[in-house]
Amino acid sequence: MFTFMLARTMVRLVRAPLPSLIDLEAFEAAARHGSFVAAAAELHLTPSAVSHRVKSLERQLGVALFTRMARRIELTDHGRAYMPSVRKAFEDLAVATTGMFGTSRPGRRLTVRVAISYAVTCVAPELHLFRAANPGIDIRLISAIWADTIATDDIDVDIRYGMGTFPGHRADLLHRETVTAIWTPEFEAQFGPITDPMQLLALPRIHVLGMEDPWADADATISDVGVTAVDTSLAAMEMVQAGLYSTVVLTRFARRQLADGSFVSIPEATAPIEGAHYVVTPADRDVSTDALLFVDWLRERGNGGPTRR
Repeated sequence: MFTFMLARTMVRLVRAPLPSLIDLEAFEAAARHGSFVAAAAELHLTPSAVSHRVKSLERQLGVALFTRMARRIELTDHGRAYMPSVRKAFEDLAVATTGMFGTSRPGRRLTVRVAISYAVTCVAPELHLFRAANPGIDIRLISAIWADTIATDDIDVDIRYGMGTFPGHRADLLHRETVTAIWTPEFEAQFGPITDPMQLLALPRIHVLGMEDPWADADATISDVGVTAVDTSLAAMEMVQAGLYSTVVLTRFARRQLADGSFVSIPEATAPIEGAHYVVTPADRDVSTDALLFVDWLRERGNGGPTRR
């Protein structure tokens, strides 16, 4: 995963920067209809969300694309010049998609925002099961690292990790969490058998920023020499795979590797923590039926536990 992300970063360095696709989509629809309201109806958004996306595109381009009047909008000179290229790009993409995958059926779209580690380890591997059981619902999975590019009005399910307090929002518990210290068979071959998680504090390890580590807190006198800090559990788990480190991550993130033996642990190296995953909703908004269906599915999928040696 780390190698793949690095490769994508290198591609971005050589490719000219492109505006956000969802912003372009809003611009194309608004220009075609001559109305934010009509564009919103087509895209299943609110008019304010369409307006927000168009403004985001205008900020990226540094020009105004529409002249906004009391009851209508008109393309500016820049907007009229840009529109044919944008429309052709979408038409070419539609032709290519239909030619390769066939015509997709219109359906209900559910936008789900989650942290990238939760998305990759918990949602993506089993999302096909939800789609098979609910073929009428299309899922758009958005990583929280793109949170600033998505208007809150566009999010149907917002999953956050924390202590349950999110000002201005209602928080419904999704999963209580435990953390597990993990390492590899190669790590034990180099440093010897691990029979107590406290042993790991004297060995090279990866710390995930913001992650609770019950064993490190238990003995502040042990040196932190050899600790490398990263900002996502995915990065920590990728580095552990090399056999040179241990790390502490949410247990659910490492279930697959613990089950297949690529990661190992011991019962004493799992502990409860205060943090949990919550479904977070603005206090003045109700959760849709489709969103509740998806959340219930996540709860059911989250009931299992890790496999340890």
